[in-house]
Amino acid sequence: MSETSTFSGNIVDVVAKRIFKGRIEIKEGKISSIVEADVEGIDYIMPGFVDSHIHIESSMLIPSEFARLAVVHGTVATVSDPHEIANVVGIDGVKYMIRNGNKVPFKFNFGAPSCVPATAF
Repeated sequence: MSETSTFSGNIVDVVAKRIFKGRIEIKEGKISSIVEADVEGIDYIMPGFVDSHIHIESSMLIPSEFARLAVVHGTVATVSDPHEIANVVGIDGVKYMIRNGNKVPFKFNFGAPSCVPATAF
């Protein structure tokens, strides 16, 4: 049996650059339909934000705590450069960041550290 959820409100279409009232249906974790409809509701439904360059460790938070705070502002994913933790702790630090980030429903995309060891520039 598949699980279906329906959400109604003001749908933000970032491609067409418009906002319209409607319903979004989700089946088995994927959007199955978006329908314009005269619905009640003041909520806005929109795609999540992706922070395309961040050093999570600069926030002084572990990834799971960073996610808890970021998601309430609409951020659902990051592209993270872990060079600071790699310079201090090495590969074990990077592995820790990845393991900790995998504990929450937030998408961390950790890249290879950009400058390890740090350069004199």
